[in-house]
Amino acid sequence: MHADTARPLGEKAPAARPHQVLVVVRGGVAGQALVDYALGVAERLGLGVLAAYVDTQPRYGDRLSRRERFAVGASGDAASFRDKAGRRGIGFEHVTACGKACEVVPAIVHGGRRIDFVVLDPAIGIEDVARRSSVPVFGLDVAGGTGARGRSRRIVQQRTPGRLTMSETTRKRNVVRTIVFGAAAVALYAAVFTNTDFITNLSAKGGVYAVVPVLTVFLFSYIHGSFTGAFWSALGIEASKGTAARKQATAGAAKRKDSRATAQVNV
Repeated sequence: MHADTARPLGEKAPAARPHQVLVVVRGGVAGQALVDYALGVAERLGLGVLAAYVDTQPRYGDRLSRRERFAVGASGDAASFRDKAGRRGIGFEHVTACGKACEVVPAIVHGGRRIDFVVLDPAIGIEDVARRSSVPVFGLDVAGGTGARGRSRRIVQQRTPGRLTMSETTRKRNVVRTIVFGAAAVALYAAVFTNTDFITNLSAKGGVYAVVPVLTVFLFSYIHGSFTGAFWSALGIEASKGTAARKQATAGAAKRKDSRATAQVNV
């Protein structure tokens, strides 16, 4: 038996739900490529399908007529989606929601359902959704190409922010920088250890020679720091820009002083 329900987003789902793949559809019609991929994965993994039809522009134009058109379109498309799922023995449900996909997805995932992963409509940006989702998010990228229907499909998974895949050119540049600064660090260490007496005597002369230890430390710090940074970058490990930005914003806010006028009462 295949349930097909248009349930308000805020309503709590019944207990003992089966594992499902969440298919997020922008608007009231799911593309054929999205439907085929979702059903194929659900069939292979033994999952049900939960289609979430999201109206991402509920405040534009005539809201009432738009809402009615969205509801009619979502209902008709869900019926077709249900029939296709039923022919393949796949459980199917659908819900409707209004707002941003990056807000709708977490609400569904944490709403009592057992969502294993999320598949997004090609028209929905994957980064914002993946940043807020606690389950893996896949984006269906439909591009022009050859094939029976003149289109090719590929699935793109959004990884954890701060560890995105880098281009081949960037990776090669980081590898080269790792080798160069690594060789420079080895040469610098060798030079210092083999000329310890000379450096010590030079520093002991005083005067302008007193800056020799300081310059040596700064040179070691720069070479070693550049090598370490290039090494981790070559492995694809980068600091999260969002975290760094938040830290800078917090530091800036902490440094700002309250310049507002204050009232004082002298008795």
